[in-house]
Amino acid sequence: MEEKLVIGMDFGTDSVRGLLVNAVTGTVVATSVAYFERWQRGMYCDVVNDQYRQHPLDYMESIDRVFGELLDGVPPEVIKQIKAIGTNTTGSTPVAIDAECRPLALCNGFEDNPNAMFVLWKDHTAIKEADEINRLAKRWSIDYTLFSGGIYSSEWFWSKVLHINRTDGKVKSSAFTWVEQSDWIPTYLSGTTIPSQIKRNRCAAGHKAMWNESHGGLPSAEFLCSLDSSFYNLINRFYTDTYTSDQVFGKISSDFVDRYGFDEDTLITVGAIDAHHGAVGAGSEAYTLIKVIGTSTCDMLVVPMESNPPLVEGICGQVEGSIDPGMIGFEAGQSAFGDIYNWFKKMVLKPVLEMEGLDLSDQQRLTLEDGFFDYITKAAEAIPLTEEDMLFTDYHNGRRTPDADFTKTGMASGFTLATQAGHIFKALVEGTAFGSKAIIDRFRSYNIPIKTVIATGGIPNKAPYVVQVLADVLGCEVQVVDSDQTCALGSVIFATLASGIYEDINQAKIKLAARVSKTYYCNPDRLATYEKLYQGYKELTQLKL
Repeated sequence: MEEKLVIGMDFGTDSVRGLLVNAVTGTVVATSVAYFERWQRGMYCDVVNDQYRQHPLDYMESIDRVFGELLDGVPPEVIKQIKAIGTNTTGSTPVAIDAECRPLALCNGFEDNPNAMFVLWKDHTAIKEADEINRLAKRWSIDYTLFSGGIYSSEWFWSKVLHINRTDGKVKSSAFTWVEQSDWIPTYLSGTTIPSQIKRNRCAAGHKAMWNESHGGLPSAEFLCSLDSSFYNLINRFYTDTYTSDQVFGKISSDFVDRYGFDEDTLITVGAIDAHHGAVGAGSEAYTLIKVIGTSTCDMLVVPMESNPPLVEGICGQVEGSIDPGMIGFEAGQSAFGDIYNWFKKMVLKPVLEMEGLDLSDQQRLTLEDGFFDYITKAAEAIPLTEEDMLFTDYHNGRRTPDADFTKTGMASGFTLATQAGHIFKALVEGTAFGSKAIIDRFRSYNIPIKTVIATGGIPNKAPYVVQVLADVLGCEVQVVDSDQTCALGSVIFATLASGIYEDINQAKIKLAARVSKTYYCNPDRLATYEKLYQGYKELTQLKL
């Protein structure tokens, strides 16, 4: 009997995760995780200056490891029954490519140049450029930021391209064009070598590059060249059309056919940003807010087109088809969530682990590293909740939404000599929850209801204290799904649509999407206290809601 197999690949900040799935039964046949080796060593990054770059070889080598592990022991005749491969990546994570679709870091003379590599989503070196884009947009006859929440971000495509153009003349003169990581991965998997044949995904184009059909696609050539003359050489090398992830990008490269035994007709789907596929993998439904929680958060929401939703200020955009085809996809999020907890862990442990004369065994070091969050969570849980509690903002590396501002830094109030590590961790967790509430409040202020909240990602499945605080602060139930690989599951679902295994996305979700495994309920006796603390958080952040 013929199998109907598909692969979903999720390129996150630290690694790529792969799933081989039987699309008919929903069975996960194999899984794989491959970490980016150069990234793990901190190469090409400058944390002090908010510079985060990734080498394309990290992606290419990780793809090989994932394919090797997923297909290990799979009979050749079964490998040929893999119908399609769907992918998603971080975003906005653009790179300069040459006329043959190669990232410049793969070309002679650019191998160790960070500016020739992928500019990771969390890179904030382009704050000045984002400010210039916003000023010009507000003076221009068309406000291209209208569908991007009214504020263009330093995390996004044009800001980063402009920053590299201005700081690296060699990259500027050698770049044929720029592509998002979510477009380059399908380009590489399909062996596409002509830039004009790259099918740009609507998700990244709409949320990160101000693409919208209502104003003819991307910002006009006049707008970009008025912004900076460095766009003159690029202006005819971008795109007009965009595609959703249920569509085919191309067929798999002959190189992967030869090396791994794929059928030459195996399809590669159009890409997207990870959290958007994560929403689909978590079972996205109208007016359900899906929080993809990891190092940062992306908050995803779909609204029926026929409801004609209003333009919501201060979010990361609203784009038709960016999540579910035929629905309006909204994106919001927090620049840091798990990153804040890891910052605290490193701050506390690093002096101990590096102290001279402290002869810790490997086992003791491992115990400190692995047991830190268990210990600090118990300490935080034991602290009574009061209206005078310490407060922290969640802006350690700027604010994503509402109202992007990457000049913001973390603030705290309520320290005393009695403050202990548990108090700080409690305030950090509550701060991230308050940031989540601010996002929901922004949607509700535009009369967009949030009927359900679903949490997915690594943190919801391993940090019940964090999710319980989130439910208490939000004042509603928070559902957690039974998979921490919802982004890869979303890519699996789109692979089944592109290959015709399923014709309807809801049908595919019923069979393949994650299921709710646990529901966290709000403690009603904490509502009033958290509302008081939330007011203090808003005063500390000077956030207008």
